[in-house]
Amino acid sequence: MVLGNVNSSVLKIIEPYRKWVIENPQLLSEIENTVHCLPYFTAGHFNNSAFWSELLYSASNLIVFFNDLLMCSGKCVHLQFPQFESKIKIWLTVVEYTEALFEITAKKLCGQTGRWFMITMVQIFKTVLRLLLIHLYKERIIKSPPIQPLNREKLSNSHDEKLYEGFRLKRSGTIVRSIRNIKHSHMRTWEPLSSNIDNNDNLNRSSVSEKDLILAETLYILKPLFHLACISFTGEKRWPPWLLSFAIDLLSLNIASKRTKNISFSKEEEKEFFRRRLALLLYILKSPFYDKYSCIRIYATLTALSNRVPLAKFLTEPIKKYLPHWQNTYFYMWSS
Repeated sequence: MVLGNVNSSVLKIIEPYRKWVIENPQLLSEIENTVHCLPYFTAGHFNNSAFWSELLYSASNLIVFFNDLLMCSGKCVHLQFPQFESKIKIWLTVVEYTEALFEITAKKLCGQTGRWFMITMVQIFKTVLRLLLIHLYKERIIKSPPIQPLNREKLSNSHDEKLYEGFRLKRSGTIVRSIRNIKHSHMRTWEPLSSNIDNNDNLNRSSVSEKDLILAETLYILKPLFHLACISFTGEKRWPPWLLSFAIDLLSLNIASKRTKNISFSKEEEKEFFRRRLALLLYILKSPFYDKYSCIRIYATLTALSNRVPLAKFLTEPIKKYLPHWQNTYFYMWSS
């Protein structure tokens, strides 16, 4: 009872802001883009800049995510997945936006022991929730982040078009065609008006290929824990954890690409596979490969650009100064 009153009070407080968000998506996007740039200007310019930069980065992503949820609440009445599944995706998205901040904070407060404890707890939490999505809710591919940023322009345009041609039922969220704006017979289409729900999840599937896809995704989800376990035996910045993580990534992508040819993937799933293939290039920035091979070449390239290209030093010098922090914070292999 008390919790319900609290929730209703919070909703009343944010209702004017929610209406403003829905009515001004373009202005909102411009403000969000400005806030997104702040972490890059603060990096390396004052004491504790790593913490404040990460705090601004996490806060900006959470603001965008919160605004997306408000826009969905106003324009996407009917949710595609069960309530608990949506909560899992929300928690995973929040953790992905803030995990680096948690790590930096733990290291600042408790040293390396606190940092590794926080890393382990966060990865166990993420792994359990992702496995629930795969094996309990039959999610095929876990995107990163699980709830992608909204395409504001597309959402607004599609919403306006659909409401011009029809109206939305309050309970189900189904859009029904209206006879008020009926077109001439030669211009009519008999396709149903779809809501803003992605129907790509209901694609044709093969049971054998589906099992292979679940295996590939499970390997990918468990990779951070395998990597952390290997580090506990061999130590940090050693070749065995690097090779193990790289091998799991290759195996997962190989299974997903060669044994699931009978499965049709949605555009979002294809984008996620492309992101994972592209992420293989980041292994050159992960220790020990970075320490032994990449570091010298990257710094040499930045120095050459700074000396030969006019005004390039204003870009290359901050990168050279902050690259060690980025390499230690963002290019770790336990993050999927």
